[in-house]
Amino acid sequence: MVRVLYAVCVHLLLAQLTWCERSLTAHAQKMVPDEQRLIRKLMRGYDTSARPVFNASQNVVVNFGLTLIQIIDMDERNQVIVTNVWLEHEWLDERLTWDPLDYNSLFVLRIPANKLWLPDIVLYNNADDYTRGYMPTNAMVTNTGRVSWLPPSRLRSSCKVDMLNRSEMIDLSNYVTNGEWALLDTSITRNEVIYPISPAVYPDITIVIKIQRRIVYYILNIILPCVWLNILNLLAFCLPPDAGEKITLGITVFLSYSIFMLLIAESMPPTSEFVPLIGIYLTISMAVTSLSIILTVIVLNLHHARPHQRVLPNWLRYLILHVIARLIHCKCGPTPKSKRHKQDSSNSTAQKEPGLRLVNDLSRRSPVTELRASRLLRRADPANDFCVYPESGSESRRQAVMEDMLRCLKRMVARREREDQDAATTTEWQDVAAVFDRLLFIFCLVVTILTTLILIIIIPFSQYNRRGEGIGL
Repeated sequence: MVRVLYAVCVHLLLAQLTWCERSLTAHAQKMVPDEQRLIRKLMRGYDTSARPVFNASQNVVVNFGLTLIQIIDMDERNQVIVTNVWLEHEWLDERLTWDPLDYNSLFVLRIPANKLWLPDIVLYNNADDYTRGYMPTNAMVTNTGRVSWLPPSRLRSSCKVDMLNRSEMIDLSNYVTNGEWALLDTSITRNEVIYPISPAVYPDITIVIKIQRRIVYYILNIILPCVWLNILNLLAFCLPPDAGEKITLGITVFLSYSIFMLLIAESMPPTSEFVPLIGIYLTISMAVTSLSIILTVIVLNLHHARPHQRVLPNWLRYLILHVIARLIHCKCGPTPKSKRHKQDSSNSTAQKEPGLRLVNDLSRRSPVTELRASRLLRRADPANDFCVYPESGSESRRQAVMEDMLRCLKRMVARREREDQDAATTTEWQDVAAVFDRLLFIFCLVVTILTTLILIIIIPFSQYNRRGEGIGL
């Protein structure tokens, strides 16, 4: 009897303890938030290294997207672009399901991403090290096991820069415009890659962001100064050869182009695949400037040619002074060959006739007059100092005086003819230099205008009209 009473008491005590425990558990459950209870339940025994499928032969389908927020920087020289993006990941985790009615209609749960299985998506063309992870954020999990993870990230990726402006969408609703670069187009392409080391198929997503430099800044700071330098280079041909500043101005313009080339080279990638139009334009302008300096040296050499060293050939005189000068409307000095010879012959006759008259007059003069005349001739021409004039008044001596005076006069006339001929030859060489300088000016002007029109206006605007994307330099 005692044993029966003891058993009944123990049974009642255990029942009382069980009821108290259940009451305390129910009360404790009422004090814990639903999300906390659900997270404890879902994370109990959860392994982040295991794929979120119960059947090992089943694939995990991950939907990937990208939202472009801002273009931070574009390093053209190193061909690296830095962007702020949101990486959109979405997949189904079969282990994260629950009944919303058990948790007061809780349909969506936020769980830290580092506690969940995450897809191993890697940026192939990453310009940084791969030790950097994503920003720690929460993932949104629905009661059906659908996981959405949108980590914001700053991507520093290598990209090939096309300097010649050649050709599923990215979300641009939150895009912030950049003052240096204009966003032209975006696209996403999915590819499947099979590597030789593994027969498995690896999905590959290629995201294309097409941007273009805004050109207003570069027009004001590079293109217009280059045009002014071209104008200064052409003005060098307008300087007279005697000024001595033609080569100085050309070298100054050439050094200015060199500085601009250094500025362009610092911002352009060191690659030979694509060459920017502005680089081609500067190279051609430097070539024209170098050619103008070389040709200016030739013009100065022709202008200061010494007549006793070179004589202008007849064919060159006719080609430049008669044919080319008329074509380019360049006026030359009045020194044709016929006029020069006529002038030389008239001067020679005019100089010989006074000499003859002087000789005839001396035959009728006295010895004193002869002596005075000889002194005057010596003053007029130092070469007459070598002439010997007898001071006696005999007939033979007067004849000798007249012969000496005639020889002195002939030397004076010959020297004057040589001076006139040298002056005419010098003038002809100067005319040749002027015609050559005008011809070079026209050549450089045509090359400069064509280069500017083709490289700065025609090609960029033709690309703009064909693609409707923008003007690229």
